[in-house]
Amino acid sequence: MSPTHRYDPITKVRQYVDPILRSTQMSLMNEALARAQYRELLAEAEHERMAMRVVAARRHKRRAERAAQRARRLAGMAVARSV
Repeated sequence: MSPTHRYDPITKVRQYVDPILRSTQMSLMNEALARAQYRELLAEAEHERMAMRVVAARRHKRRAERAAQRARRLAGMAVARSV
């Protein structure tokens, strides 16, 4: 039996690709990849900075709460001594 797909020379003709155009396209692809990787690194760094800010803000909040508690305790002791 004959194969279901016969060889058709018209559809198998390779299209000519200009080497300069191909080189330019490859260069542009590499540049686009580099830009995408750079954007990803920037986003990751920004995310890391935000996480560090949140951690620092929580640490400062706890410190402020402890200071306020100490101030209330000292004020209560001062009032108790004056009575």
